[in-house]
Amino acid sequence: MTAPRKAIVAGAGIGGLTAAIALQRAGWQVKVFEAAQTLRTGGTGLSVMANAMAALHSIDAHLPVEQAGQVIRDFFFKKHQGEAITRMPIHEIGEQLGHPSVNIQRPLLLRALAQQLAPDTLTTGLRCTGYEPRPDGVTVRFEDGSLQEADLLIGADGLNSVIRQQMLGETPTRPSGYVAWLSVAPFSHPVMTEGYVAHYWGRGKRFGLCDVGNGQAYWWGTCNHENAADAALNISKQEVLAAYAGWAPEVVAAIEATPESALLKMHARDRHPVEQFCDGHVVLLGDAAHPMLPSLGQGAAQAIEDAVVLADRLARTPDLRTALLHYQAHRHPRANGIVNAARFMSGIEQAESTLACWAREWYMRLSPQSSLRKKNIDLLSFKPCP
Repeated sequence: MTAPRKAIVAGAGIGGLTAAIALQRAGWQVKVFEAAQTLRTGGTGLSVMANAMAALHSIDAHLPVEQAGQVIRDFFFKKHQGEAITRMPIHEIGEQLGHPSVNIQRPLLLRALAQQLAPDTLTTGLRCTGYEPRPDGVTVRFEDGSLQEADLLIGADGLNSVIRQQMLGETPTRPSGYVAWLSVAPFSHPVMTEGYVAHYWGRGKRFGLCDVGNGQAYWWGTCNHENAADAALNISKQEVLAAYAGWAPEVVAAIEATPESALLKMHARDRHPVEQFCDGHVVLLGDAAHPMLPSLGQGAAQAIEDAVVLADRLARTPDLRTALLHYQAHRHPRANGIVNAARFMSGIEQAESTLACWAREWYMRLSPQSSLRKKNIDLLSFKPCP
């Protein structure tokens, strides 16, 4: 009987955990190494869109995620003072595709994935620092000086991936030109009905308010800043309140309901797309491969798609190097296309000129629901490998 192949996953984020689940269910022996001492227990929220839920369903990993979050029922674009511009048919698209889009707190998503791993899969507090290729596998180095051998190394170690840096060299991040505030807080408001999502548009600013279930709201705000990287180093609740003074009552109320200690501030960044996601017995996925701006809500979804497609290719193709090349060929157009689309959309959403803001509002107002549905079907559809 052939011994199971061995994989090491660097990083216990969304993509890394999904890859470990998918490979274990395909018969692989998997070890996941996370640099942090624990899985993230604090932090913010995110959307696991219908395409990601479909990918999770294909490996029977979707139910714990759906149960831990809140299905999106209403998705609006609004003016900054709260007037609706249009409603996005996200719920209807989910019904058409057979999979909902779900808002969820990030720690609950990580827990919902981690609980599906085999016992003793995850090691925390140990960082992967690099690798040495071998003809039939890879030797992985760790921060404590230890070495482990495997058939495959998956670099799922995020935006500042050391696996990517070794594979591709220095690939600088691209600034977005804006800072982002994020938080999850206990919050209720008559406007925020069950499954509510709204994006509020101002000039050079936007705000998102999302029901993540259990009486909690996930919110985020973005604001153009010429020195966004430096501005992201300091944070205060008063700064956020000042940025959104005069906005819709529910926007201000959500900020006011948030403890200052629960606020995060970051400089949103991505990278120029690259065509190489693999090298020998080493492969990248998620933000390590294709970090993107958050405008399309697809960062987590694309990491999940990566993980499921990777496991599928490895299961179908006996030669590992060939399987990784098939994965790269399948994922490169999809993921990198979304990187570019997210940056384009970000420019529209962060517009400051009166004319540009007027144009985007009236374009959305005049677009029929059938057109909005058609434009989003491809984005929210998961297409397995042929």
